[in-house]
Amino acid sequence: MDTTTGRQFQRLISLGSAEAHALGQISGRIQPEVPRLVQSFYDGLASEPDCAPLIQGKLWALLGIYARWVSELFSGSYTEDFWEEQRRIGLRHAQLGIPHELLMAGFARIRTLLIEQIYGLALPTPLPLQALNKLLDLCQHLAGVAYVRETEHTAVKSLRALTRHFSPQEFFHESARLSCRLVQADGAALILREGDRLRYTFFEGLPDSYRDLSHYTFSIHEGTAGAALSQNEAVYVPDYPRSTHAMPEFVAAGLRSSLALPLTGPDGSLGVLAVSWFSTPAPERLPEDQWDYLRLLSDMLAGILYRAQLEERLKNLATRDMLTGLPNRLAIPDRIAGAMARTDRHNSLMALLFIDLDGFKAINDRLGHAVGDQTLKTVAERLHSAVRKGDTVARYAGDEFLIILEEAGYMTEIEAVAQRLLHAVRCDVTVNEITLSLSASVGLTVYPFDESTPEVLIHHADMAMYEAKKAGGNQWRLYEGEATAALEHDSLLRELEQATDRQEFCLYWQPIVDLETLQISGAEALLRWQHPQKGLLAPAAFLEVLENSHLMPKVGHWILETALRQAEQWHQSGRRWDVHINLAAVQLKEPNFSRYIQGLLSQFPQLRRAAVWLEIVERVALDDVPAVAAMIQSCRALGIHFTLDDFGTGAAAIQYLVELECSGLKIDKSLIRPMRTSNKHHTMVHTLVDMAESLSIKVVAEGIEDAETADHLRALGVTHAQGYYFSRPVPVEQLETLSW
Repeated sequence: MDTTTGRQFQRLISLGSAEAHALGQISGRIQPEVPRLVQSFYDGLASEPDCAPLIQGKLWALLGIYARWVSELFSGSYTEDFWEEQRRIGLRHAQLGIPHELLMAGFARIRTLLIEQIYGLALPTPLPLQALNKLLDLCQHLAGVAYVRETEHTAVKSLRALTRHFSPQEFFHESARLSCRLVQADGAALILREGDRLRYTFFEGLPDSYRDLSHYTFSIHEGTAGAALSQNEAVYVPDYPRSTHAMPEFVAAGLRSSLALPLTGPDGSLGVLAVSWFSTPAPERLPEDQWDYLRLLSDMLAGILYRAQLEERLKNLATRDMLTGLPNRLAIPDRIAGAMARTDRHNSLMALLFIDLDGFKAINDRLGHAVGDQTLKTVAERLHSAVRKGDTVARYAGDEFLIILEEAGYMTEIEAVAQRLLHAVRCDVTVNEITLSLSASVGLTVYPFDESTPEVLIHHADMAMYEAKKAGGNQWRLYEGEATAALEHDSLLRELEQATDRQEFCLYWQPIVDLETLQISGAEALLRWQHPQKGLLAPAAFLEVLENSHLMPKVGHWILETALRQAEQWHQSGRRWDVHINLAAVQLKEPNFSRYIQGLLSQFPQLRRAAVWLEIVERVALDDVPAVAAMIQSCRALGIHFTLDDFGTGAAAIQYLVELECSGLKIDKSLIRPMRTSNKHHTMVHTLVDMAESLSIKVVAEGIEDAETADHLRALGVTHAQGYYFSRPVPVEQLETLSW
């Protein structure tokens, strides 16, 4: 409290000499009675059933507060410190969680006890009752105002903290805790709408007897939740067992009072935030200021739920095949990764089956695309009927399907499913007396016998499928590792030779973002193969074979030339972006690589050479450090830079980083992704950033998948990052339209 306010209160208590003398007499006579008086006051509170739970465990603090208050009340010296103490009394009650009503009721009770005690003192001077009542009124007013302000301040801080939670589950738990604090409730639950039913989803602070209802659903017309949805307004029932909304299951679980707040989105009701009282007495009515906060909380919770549901719908659209309704190829890697994790936990087998239809092209060409589309939908339904409910059927591309078979115990089970799939697909398609046969070639691989990444597992199943097709179709083949791989290697190499001649390669670009401005500062060129039958292929499907073939120098030169030409176009248009280009191991060993780079740069006179960053992988750079260092030094003389890629995955020490004279490094995603939950990874990244800064080395963090990781990196001093949070690799036209 400031001095001016203190003086204003001081003027309100202007005592005459007789009043001051009487107060002094009261002070001297009442001091010995203070402990008994305050104890009597709280014994009365503690004996009331509605008050006892609210002050349990807090008496020790409250007794001291009121004993000091009574002692100072009759001092006759009402300075700024005295009025500040009144404010602190209200503040402490708020911090202890004492309800505002109990604070006010407590003041009224102790006033009555004080006046009764004073009358019993038989003072020689008349009691200055008017001055005493004014003093008590001011004390009560100040404490009450301070209580409300502290409660509002705490609520605002909690609401601000709440906005930092983006997951619906985290947001619910924080908002539920805040709701319970506001109304002194025991717990809360999130009830979501599923069609015409309501289901308990998340719980906060509720007893086990209530949590047992987590799988229970009930009609949207039942209970306080149903009433809140039908009326589209909050419903508060202080006496739940006797209310018309009472449901036997919840009465049996011990629910005494219930508050249901509807959660409404743009498209209608989403569910209900249910606040509950079990052992704590509920108030007869909720104050209006509490209603305002509760409505705000429910609106915020509804907003984040709607956004989460909208994101889920958009994700489903992006990962769902429009013709068959099956998951598409974008959804497959995540589905496989999840199945692999469950396989590890349950010590079972997972099979990946790659299915290609035999005879479908003839059906599509001769009977028409409408018949072809209907055939694909029919095949999708038959495949679904041939596997178990928990297995995944996906459309990979064209007439290719993938099946993820989980929880298999033996190979015989997997073989039986493969045979069942062949039988399910095999049929004749007849239109206008034209009959064509349809069958399938199936390739399968089994995890963990085949311990590969999801992308490689798909590739292996695809290889096995080609073996089945080469054998005549209408049969299945198991991926057999090295032997099949050798055959597929030769086949893939021949396709790569054709792709090089037909110019089927293209570049995709992943943006590198300035974390301070959230603007694109550069882009990494990434190779893609536009396969005539399989569609766009990522490097995982072909890069290993390409890098170890005679084709790599030619393709590597094409990548450099194409990327630099694109960079020059950006610079001419005013985009001062950096361009990052990966070098293969064979390129680092070219005897005249720096001379080749010099000649290539001369073809692009408007290219900013300082914007060119050639990336070398850590493990490749360490094969021959002196030779790589010499090549880097000669190229840097041309004005370009080098970046050590995937830093932190190999054995590179600081001495090698210095010796190679790289201008930048990319911290690998294997260090970035765990850093939010691992102190060790957080410290490692922090150390790398500090080291790079001391060496004037530019750092780019890879694998950023969420805003929280970006914030962590920004706080550590990382200025540039790339990852799916910003964008997946995209064509150049799409890159130039990105923004955040």
